[in-house]
Amino acid sequence: HPAVFEVLENTPPGRGDEIQLTDALQTLATREGEGGGVYGVVFRGRRYDTGDKLSYLKAVVTLACESEDLGPDLRDWLGEHVRQFQSAPVG
Repeated sequence: HPAVFEVLENTPPGRGDEIQLTDALQTLATREGEGGGVYGVVFRGRRYDTGDKLSYLKAVVTLACESEDLGPDLRDWLGEHVRQFQSAPVG
């Protein structure tokens, strides 16, 4: 299996008391002779930060709305659902 998984298992929690992939990659970058090393690629597509509940939901809904099989029905349902909340009294 890729060496990053072993490094992740031994990486102590970092920011937010979570195990950070960036910390593991930094460790792995120094292990080039041990099957490590890190390569990068310029990514020009969309990326989603799913580190909190709202961002995760936005990513899931966006991708589902764009899918051929779920998109049309989900977009219709979302439109109805949003209109329901827009016309409902606050509180």
